Amino acid sequence: MIGVAATTRGAPQPQSQVQPRGYALRARWFWALGAATALALLISLPFVPYPSSAQLAGAQHVKVTAQQYGFVLPATIPARTPIIFDVTALDVNHGFGIYGPDNRLIGQVQAMPDYVNHLPFTFSKPGRYTVRCLEYCGVGHAYMQGAFEVK
Repeated sequence: MIGVAATTRGAPQPQSQVQPRGYALRARWFWALGAATALALLISLPFVPYPSSAQLAGAQHVKVTAQQYGFVLPATIPARTPIIFDVTALDVNHGFGIYGPDNRLIGQVQAMPDYVNHLPFTFSKPGRYTVRCLEYCGVGHAYMQGAFEVK
């Protein structure tokens, strides 16, 4: 408030003098924010948590089919092996959420009819993993889950 009061004391200036300064200030802010955004993007790119296509070259594909109110998926999945879950649905949209042995969400993707979504993941710890639907799909949604063992 003090800064605004200090800079607005005195007689008002004509619009013809104020407008060019305002546009110049806006242009400087635009370029500064653009440069800061580009710099932040370049700095953060090496830390993107998604595996590259080279890392997934030898990945094992696991087919997952969702339908009201369950998942069809294998009972066991190997540990320390790149996995790509190929997830689809037979009826309505579902969420495919993988919960670790500590019951924390570690990955999720949508399961949609007539479309296959891919979820790459490498399980580092053996144990029992739970799959839950994360998209409301009907009256039995709250009970829609599956499980697999990572060995």
